[in-house]
Amino acid sequence: MRVLFTIFPTTAHLYPAIPLAWALQSAGHEVVVASPEGVVDPNVIDRITSAGLTAVSLGGRGELTASLAPLIAGAGPDRPTLALDPDDENAWRTTRAVLAGMFHAYYPPESAPGGRRPVLDTLVEFAREWRPDLVLWDPLAPTGAIAARTCGAAHARLLFGMDNIGLIRAKTRQELADPSSGLTEDPWMSWLGPVLERYGLDFTEETLVGQWSLDLTQSRMRHPLDLTYVPVRRVPYTGAATLPPWLHSRPERPRAVLTLGVSRRLLAGRHSGFPMREFFDSVADLDLELVATLNGEQLDAVGTLPDNVRALDYVPLNQVLPTSSAIIHHGGGGTFAAAVAFKVPQLVLPLPMWDETVTARYVVRRGAGLAADPAAIDVDSMRKDLVRLVEEPSFQLGARALYADMLAAPAPKDAVPVLERLTAEHRD
Repeated sequence: MRVLFTIFPTTAHLYPAIPLAWALQSAGHEVVVASPEGVVDPNVIDRITSAGLTAVSLGGRGELTASLAPLIAGAGPDRPTLALDPDDENAWRTTRAVLAGMFHAYYPPESAPGGRRPVLDTLVEFAREWRPDLVLWDPLAPTGAIAARTCGAAHARLLFGMDNIGLIRAKTRQELADPSSGLTEDPWMSWLGPVLERYGLDFTEETLVGQWSLDLTQSRMRHPLDLTYVPVRRVPYTGAATLPPWLHSRPERPRAVLTLGVSRRLLAGRHSGFPMREFFDSVADLDLELVATLNGEQLDAVGTLPDNVRALDYVPLNQVLPTSSAIIHHGGGGTFAAAVAFKVPQLVLPLPMWDETVTARYVVRRGAGLAADPAAIDVDSMRKDLVRLVEEPSFQLGARALYADMLAAPAPKDAVPVLERLTAEHRD
């Protein structure tokens, strides 16, 4: 069968899809990955092809950049966010409003300014010509559902993290059913109705939540929603690079990793106040090696490093974590998955972008690590937490428990027959 992936244009959304795309391709299916041009990552199309997959560029750099600029401009109390804390009964309304602005980038009512074609029109045209049997779409790239419906393909969401959109939709429906809420019109209809009419389609719940959802998150983290989920083990893919000589053998002393992922400039940026230099100085006397991923500006800012700190711009986590005893990170799904896969205890400083706060709590609850407040970082506390992760055996036991949870989900290759069956049941 032919399978079309539609991806939100960042590595944080592309990389989770790659192992499943490989599994489908290895099983003999034709696979294409479509994405708008990069916003956070300008090289996203090249990253698709470098992973051995066929890419289709949907354009849209100008439109999406304008729409997403407030989200990627930097951290701060006034920055809009897609983070959703299920314990906050009002946060979902804010997230719903932010999503509306994002979705408008995909659904302009007329042709885009400057002669650029809307992303959705480009995708629909490709889908009608290529005729996929199955469209797997990113929750932040809901164009996939519409493209699938225009060509009769089965379609499902590929969840890169927790199903916040499913949760928001469920709460919206509850609000619509409650006369005291004051909500009389479905806000999703106002966003999607006009564009669906352009393609002769009516609104269905599947336009928002898919005919089913492939869930890469651990089952214990899943929101309790009345939706169909197909669990798939998240195999960490963190990019490809030549293995550096210092990783050819195991370290002589414990190794810890400090990584802020693609969000490093938000948490460790000029205005956020992360005390990078102070933290390096605080661990200088510890009998461990700290590997920190920093960009050029951050390297210049910290100056001369302690002897036990190794700073570099990038190293794939699947190269460095097998020989590491602890990791400090921002709570991103890819970093969390890599830490779980290599059974590494975690110190999470959750940068609220999607589900990082929930991830941090989950790590703590499962005994696999500790969490700290990124808005009130205390260097001495971080140092103590790092020492605990390296020295206390209980955290290693917790990390092994998370690893066992990961293994309980079917591997990507084992999900392929399930997708074949569901596709046959749902395509027109």
